[in-house]
Amino acid sequence: MNQDSKPSARSKAAVADISARNLLDSRRLFYFFHVARLGSLSTAEAVLSVAQSAISRQIQQLESEIGEQLLIRTGRGVTLTAAGELLYKQADVILQEMAATIELIDQAKRKPGTSQIAIASPPTFSNVYMPEVVERFVKAFPDVYLVAYEASTGQVYDYLATGQVDLAIVLHESTSQKLSLQKLVVEPLMLIATPANPIAKASSVTREQLLGLDLVLPAAPHGSRALVDTYFKEAGFEIDPKLRLDSLGMTKAVLRNDRYCTILPLVACSREVASGELVAIALQPALKRTVYLASIRDRPQTPQLKALAKEITSVVRAKISAGN
Repeated sequence: MNQDSKPSARSKAAVADISARNLLDSRRLFYFFHVARLGSLSTAEAVLSVAQSAISRQIQQLESEIGEQLLIRTGRGVTLTAAGELLYKQADVILQEMAATIELIDQAKRKPGTSQIAIASPPTFSNVYMPEVVERFVKAFPDVYLVAYEASTGQVYDYLATGQVDLAIVLHESTSQKLSLQKLVVEPLMLIATPANPIAKASSVTREQLLGLDLVLPAAPHGSRALVDTYFKEAGFEIDPKLRLDSLGMTKAVLRNDRYCTILPLVACSREVASGELVAIALQPALKRTVYLASIRDRPQTPQLKALAKEITSVVRAKISAGN
Protein backbone atom coordinates (compact mmCIF):
# COMPACT_ATOMS: atom_id res chain seq x y z
CA MET A 1 0.00 0.00 0.00
CA ASN A 2 1.46 3.37 -0.96
CA GLN A 3 1.50 6.37 1.31
CA ASP A 4 -1.46 8.03 -0.43
CA SER A 5 -3.74 5.02 0.10
CA LYS A 6 -3.37 4.99 3.89
CA PRO A 7 -6.35 6.43 5.75
CA SER A 8 -5.62 9.87 7.17
CA ALA A 9 -6.08 10.78 10.83
CA ARG A 10 -9.04 12.92 9.80
CA SER A 11 -10.78 10.02 8.01
CA LYS A 12 -10.18 7.73 10.98
CA ALA A 13 -11.75 10.30 13.26
CA ALA A 14 -14.72 10.62 10.92
CA VAL A 15 -15.29 6.85 10.93
CA ALA A 16 -15.05 6.76 14.72
CA ASP A 17 -17.52 9.63 14.98
CA ILE A 18 -20.01 7.86 12.70
CA SER A 19 -19.67 4.66 14.75
CA ALA A 20 -20.16 6.51 18.03
CA ARG A 21 -23.26 8.27 16.75
CA ASN A 22 -24.83 4.90 15.96
CA LEU A 23 -24.32 3.46 19.44
CA LEU A 24 -26.39 3.88 22.58
CA ASP A 25 -24.99 3.95 26.09
CA SER A 26 -26.40 0.82 27.77
CA ARG A 27 -26.70 2.37 31.24
CA ARG A 28 -28.61 5.37 29.92
CA LEU A 29 -30.85 3.05 27.94
CA PHE A 30 -31.42 0.94 31.06
CA TYR A 31 -32.47 3.99 33.11
CA PHE A 32 -34.72 5.27 30.34
CA PHE A 33 -36.41 1.87 29.95
CA HIS A 34 -37.35 1.65 33.61
CA VAL A 35 -38.55 5.24 33.89
CA ALA A 36 -40.70 4.69 30.80
CA ARG A 37 -42.00 1.38 32.15
CA LEU A 38 -42.80 2.75 35.60
CA GLY A 39 -44.03 6.14 34.37
CA SER A 40 -42.23 8.00 37.12
CA LEU A 41 -38.71 9.15 37.99
CA SER A 42 -39.40 8.83 41.72
CA THR A 43 -40.67 5.26 41.35
CA ALA A 44 -37.64 4.38 39.24
CA GLU A 45 -35.44 5.83 41.98
CA ALA A 46 -37.01 3.48 44.54
CA VAL A 47 -36.85 0.43 42.28
CA LEU A 48 -33.30 0.96 40.99
CA SER A 49 -31.85 2.42 44.21
CA VAL A 50 -30.31 5.23 42.14
CA ALA A 51 -30.78 8.94 42.90
CA GLN A 52 -33.49 10.59 40.82
CA SER A 53 -31.09 13.38 39.81
CA ALA A 54 -28.60 10.83 38.43
CA ILE A 55 -31.32 9.02 36.46
CA SER A 56 -32.62 12.30 35.05
CA ARG A 57 -29.13 13.41 34.05
CA GLN A 58 -28.44 10.13 32.22
CA ILE A 59 -31.73 10.37 30.31
CA GLN A 60 -30.99 13.97 29.32
CA GLN A 61 -27.64 12.82 27.95
CA LEU A 62 -29.40 10.04 26.05
CA GLU A 63 -31.82 12.56 24.56
CA SER A 64 -28.85 14.73 23.56
CA GLU A 65 -27.13 11.76 21.88
CA ILE A 66 -30.24 10.80 19.93
CA GLY A 67 -31.24 14.38 19.17
CA GLU A 68 -34.84 13.78 20.22
CA GLN A 69 -36.91 14.41 23.32
CA LEU A 70 -37.95 11.07 24.80
CA LEU A 71 -39.94 11.99 27.89
CA ILE A 72 -42.45 14.68 28.78
CA ARG A 73 -42.33 15.42 32.50
CA THR A 74 -45.71 16.11 34.13
CA GLY A 75 -46.92 16.66 37.66
CA ARG A 76 -47.96 13.01 37.86
CA GLY A 77 -44.86 11.46 36.32
CA VAL A 78 -43.67 11.14 32.75
CA THR A 79 -45.20 10.33 29.37
CA LEU A 80 -43.42 9.19 26.22
CA THR A 81 -42.98 11.17 23.05
CA ALA A 82 -43.28 9.41 19.69
CA ALA A 83 -39.51 8.89 19.68
CA GLY A 84 -39.71 7.70 23.28
CA GLU A 85 -42.37 5.11 22.41
CA LEU A 86 -40.18 3.76 19.62
CA LEU A 87 -37.07 3.59 21.78
CA TYR A 88 -38.96 2.00 24.69
CA LYS A 89 -40.09 -0.92 22.49
CA GLN A 90 -36.60 -1.40 21.13
CA ALA A 91 -34.98 -1.03 24.56
CA ASP A 92 -36.94 -4.02 25.83
CA VAL A 93 -35.49 -6.15 23.02
CA ILE A 94 -31.97 -4.72 23.34
CA LEU A 95 -31.73 -5.23 27.11
CA GLN A 96 -33.00 -8.80 26.88
CA GLU A 97 -30.45 -9.54 24.16
CA MET A 98 -27.68 -8.07 26.30
CA ALA A 99 -28.72 -10.19 29.27
CA ALA A 100 -28.86 -13.29 27.07
CA THR A 101 -25.37 -12.53 25.77
CA ILE A 102 -23.95 -12.28 29.28
CA GLU A 103 -25.62 -15.57 30.11
CA LEU A 104 -24.01 -17.23 27.08
CA ILE A 105 -20.60 -15.94 28.16
CA ASP A 106 -21.19 -17.23 31.70
CA GLN A 107 -22.17 -20.62 30.30
CA ALA A 108 -19.00 -20.75 28.22
CA LYS A 109 -16.91 -20.29 31.38
CA ARG A 110 -18.51 -23.25 33.12
CA LYS A 111 -17.63 -26.89 32.81
CA PRO A 112 -19.14 -28.71 29.83
CA GLY A 113 -22.57 -30.07 30.64
CA THR A 114 -23.30 -27.68 33.52
CA SER A 115 -26.07 -25.08 33.47
CA GLN A 116 -27.30 -22.15 35.54
CA ILE A 117 -30.73 -21.24 36.82
CA ALA A 118 -31.58 -17.91 38.44
CA ILE A 119 -34.63 -16.93 40.49
CA ALA A 120 -35.73 -13.72 42.20
CA SER A 121 -38.27 -13.39 45.01
CA PRO A 122 -39.45 -10.75 47.51
CA PRO A 123 -38.22 -10.90 51.14
CA THR A 124 -41.22 -12.66 52.71
CA PHE A 125 -41.14 -15.46 50.15
CA SER A 126 -37.36 -15.85 50.15
CA ASN A 127 -37.25 -16.06 53.95
CA VAL A 128 -40.13 -18.49 54.36
CA TYR A 129 -39.93 -20.81 51.37
CA MET A 130 -36.63 -20.50 49.53
CA PRO A 131 -34.27 -22.13 52.09
CA GLU A 132 -36.08 -25.47 51.77
CA VAL A 133 -36.45 -25.05 47.99
CA VAL A 134 -32.70 -24.49 47.63
CA GLU A 135 -31.88 -27.43 49.89
CA ARG A 136 -34.06 -29.78 47.87
CA PHE A 137 -32.86 -28.54 44.50
CA VAL A 138 -29.11 -28.68 45.15
CA LYS A 139 -29.53 -32.19 46.52
CA ALA A 140 -31.20 -33.28 43.27
CA PHE A 141 -28.94 -31.25 40.94
CA PRO A 142 -25.54 -30.78 42.63
CA ASP A 143 -23.83 -29.76 39.38
CA VAL A 144 -26.27 -26.98 38.43
CA TYR A 145 -25.34 -23.38 39.22
CA LEU A 146 -28.21 -21.82 41.19
CA VAL A 147 -28.49 -18.05 41.70
CA ALA A 148 -31.20 -16.68 44.02
CA TYR A 149 -31.91 -12.96 44.40
CA GLU A 150 -33.93 -11.35 47.17
CA ALA A 151 -35.44 -8.06 46.04
CA SER A 152 -38.49 -5.82 46.20
CA THR A 153 -41.36 -6.78 43.93
CA GLY A 154 -40.45 -4.03 41.46
CA GLN A 155 -36.87 -5.24 41.23
CA VAL A 156 -38.06 -8.83 40.87
CA TYR A 157 -40.03 -7.82 37.77
CA ASP A 158 -36.96 -6.01 36.45
CA TYR A 159 -34.80 -9.10 36.86
CA LEU A 160 -37.35 -11.15 34.94
CA ALA A 161 -38.04 -8.56 32.22
CA THR A 162 -34.35 -8.12 31.43
CA GLY A 163 -33.71 -11.86 31.36
CA GLN A 164 -31.43 -11.84 34.40
CA VAL A 165 -33.51 -14.58 36.02
CA ASP A 166 -35.43 -17.57 34.68
CA LEU A 167 -38.11 -17.60 37.37
CA ALA A 168 -39.57 -14.95 39.64
CA ILE A 169 -42.05 -14.80 42.49
CA VAL A 170 -44.50 -11.95 41.87
CA LEU A 171 -47.45 -10.62 43.83
CA HIS A 172 -49.83 -9.49 41.12
CA GLU A 173 -50.82 -10.52 37.63
CA SER A 174 -49.09 -9.04 34.61
CA THR A 175 -50.72 -8.05 31.33
CA SER A 176 -47.52 -8.85 29.43
CA GLN A 177 -47.93 -11.63 26.87
CA LYS A 178 -44.27 -12.51 27.37
CA LEU A 179 -44.86 -13.86 30.88
CA SER A 180 -46.31 -17.17 31.94
CA LEU A 181 -47.90 -17.15 35.42
CA GLN A 182 -48.71 -20.01 37.76
CA LYS A 183 -50.75 -19.27 40.88
CA LEU A 184 -48.99 -20.62 43.97
CA VAL A 185 -51.08 -19.48 46.91
CA VAL A 186 -53.60 -16.92 48.13
CA GLU A 187 -52.48 -15.58 51.51
CA PRO A 188 -54.52 -13.47 53.96
CA LEU A 189 -52.59 -10.48 55.30
CA MET A 190 -52.76 -9.94 59.06
CA LEU A 191 -51.87 -7.21 61.52
CA ILE A 192 -48.77 -8.39 63.38
CA ALA A 193 -47.77 -7.00 66.80
CA THR A 194 -46.25 -8.08 70.11
CA PRO A 195 -48.53 -9.25 72.95
CA ALA A 196 -47.61 -6.06 74.87
CA ASN A 197 -48.96 -3.80 72.14
CA PRO A 198 -52.38 -2.35 73.15
CA ILE A 199 -53.95 -3.57 69.89
CA ALA A 200 -52.92 -7.18 70.61
CA LYS A 201 -56.13 -7.96 72.57
CA ALA A 202 -58.38 -7.11 69.63
CA SER A 203 -60.02 -10.00 67.77
CA SER A 204 -59.97 -7.97 64.55
CA VAL A 205 -59.01 -4.49 63.41
CA THR A 206 -60.65 -2.12 60.92
CA ARG A 207 -59.01 0.26 58.48
CA GLU A 208 -60.03 3.19 60.68
CA GLN A 209 -58.25 1.60 63.65
CA LEU A 210 -55.15 0.94 61.57
CA LEU A 211 -54.82 4.67 60.85
CA GLY A 212 -54.20 5.29 64.55
CA LEU A 213 -51.37 2.74 64.82
CA ASP A 214 -47.62 3.09 64.31
CA LEU A 215 -47.28 0.91 61.22
CA VAL A 216 -44.12 -0.44 59.63
CA LEU A 217 -44.68 -1.03 55.91
CA PRO A 218 -42.45 -1.84 52.92
CA ALA A 219 -40.61 1.07 51.32
CA ALA A 220 -40.89 -0.07 47.70
CA PRO A 221 -44.23 1.02 46.16
CA HIS A 222 -44.99 -2.43 44.72
CA GLY A 223 -46.16 -5.82 45.89
CA SER A 224 -47.59 -5.95 49.39
CA ARG A 225 -47.18 -2.20 49.85
CA ALA A 226 -49.28 -1.54 46.76
CA LEU A 227 -51.97 -3.89 48.09
CA VAL A 228 -52.03 -2.10 51.45
CA ASP A 229 -52.19 1.33 49.80
CA THR A 230 -55.11 0.20 47.64
CA TYR A 231 -56.80 -1.32 50.70
CA PHE A 232 -56.86 2.11 52.36
CA LYS A 233 -57.73 4.06 49.21
CA GLU A 234 -60.83 1.91 48.71
CA ALA A 235 -62.16 3.44 51.94
CA GLY A 236 -61.01 6.95 51.06
CA PHE A 237 -57.93 6.89 53.33
CA GLU A 238 -54.27 7.63 52.72
CA ILE A 239 -51.55 5.87 54.69
CA ASP A 240 -48.19 7.53 55.37
CA PRO A 241 -46.09 5.29 57.67
CA LYS A 242 -43.10 6.86 59.37
CA LEU A 243 -41.16 3.60 59.17
CA ARG A 244 -40.73 2.00 55.72
CA LEU A 245 -38.55 -1.09 55.73
CA ASP A 246 -37.94 -3.57 52.93
CA SER A 247 -36.28 -6.09 55.24
CA LEU A 248 -38.41 -8.76 56.90
CA GLY A 249 -35.79 -9.35 59.60
CA MET A 250 -35.50 -5.64 60.37
CA THR A 251 -39.28 -5.28 60.53
CA LYS A 252 -39.57 -8.12 63.06
CA ALA A 253 -36.77 -6.59 65.14
CA VAL A 254 -38.53 -3.20 65.26
CA LEU A 255 -41.76 -4.83 66.46
CA ARG A 256 -40.02 -5.96 69.65
CA ASN A 257 -40.17 -2.50 71.21
CA ASP A 258 -43.98 -3.00 71.47
CA ARG A 259 -44.81 0.33 69.82
CA TYR A 260 -44.96 -0.69 66.19
CA CYS A 261 -46.99 -3.23 64.26
CA THR A 262 -47.00 -4.34 60.64
CA ILE A 263 -49.11 -6.06 57.99
CA LEU A 264 -47.79 -9.41 56.78
CA PRO A 265 -48.99 -12.82 55.62
CA LEU A 266 -49.20 -15.11 58.63
CA VAL A 267 -46.73 -17.54 57.06
CA ALA A 268 -44.01 -14.87 57.28
CA CYS A 269 -44.01 -14.97 61.08
CA SER A 270 -45.78 -18.24 61.93
CA ARG A 271 -43.01 -19.42 64.28
CA GLU A 272 -43.08 -16.22 66.32
CA VAL A 273 -46.88 -16.36 66.51
CA ALA A 274 -46.81 -20.03 67.54
CA SER A 275 -44.28 -19.26 70.30
CA GLY A 276 -46.27 -16.30 71.58
CA GLU A 277 -43.58 -13.77 70.68
CA LEU A 278 -45.97 -12.11 68.21
CA VAL A 279 -49.73 -12.10 67.70
CA ALA A 280 -51.68 -12.07 64.43
CA ILE A 281 -54.93 -10.10 64.22
CA ALA A 282 -57.46 -10.41 61.39
CA LEU A 283 -58.21 -7.37 59.23
CA GLN A 284 -61.80 -6.25 58.67
CA PRO A 285 -62.51 -6.29 55.82
CA ALA A 286 -60.09 -9.07 54.90
CA LEU A 287 -57.03 -8.32 52.78
CA LYS A 288 -55.42 -11.07 50.70
CA ARG A 289 -52.50 -11.32 48.29
CA THR A 290 -51.98 -13.81 45.49
CA VAL A 291 -48.49 -15.18 44.91
CA TYR A 292 -47.49 -16.27 41.41
CA LEU A 293 -44.53 -18.10 39.90
CA ALA A 294 -43.57 -16.21 36.73
CA SER A 295 -41.34 -17.13 33.82
CA ILE A 296 -40.57 -15.87 30.32
CA ARG A 297 -43.00 -17.65 28.00
CA ASP A 298 -40.61 -18.27 25.09
CA ARG A 299 -37.60 -19.28 27.20
CA PRO A 300 -36.71 -23.00 26.86
CA GLN A 301 -38.04 -25.04 29.78
CA THR A 302 -35.09 -27.26 30.66
CA PRO A 303 -35.55 -30.28 32.95
CA GLN A 304 -33.67 -28.40 35.69
CA LEU A 305 -35.92 -25.36 35.35
CA LYS A 306 -39.04 -27.52 35.49
CA ALA A 307 -37.63 -29.29 38.56
CA LEU A 308 -37.03 -25.99 40.37
CA ALA A 309 -40.56 -24.82 39.60
CA LYS A 310 -41.91 -28.14 40.87
CA GLU A 311 -39.93 -27.85 44.12
CA ILE A 312 -41.24 -24.32 44.69
CA THR A 313 -44.82 -25.47 44.23
CA SER A 314 -44.28 -28.48 46.48
CA VAL A 315 -42.68 -26.50 49.32
CA VAL A 316 -45.37 -23.80 49.24
CA ARG A 317 -48.21 -26.34 49.35
CA ALA A 318 -46.54 -28.34 52.12
CA LYS A 319 -46.03 -25.30 54.34
CA ILE A 320 -49.55 -24.01 53.77
CA SER A 321 -51.02 -27.46 54.54
CA ALA A 322 -48.94 -27.72 57.71
CA GLY A 323 -49.95 -24.24 58.80
CA ASN A 324 -46.30 -23.20 59.03
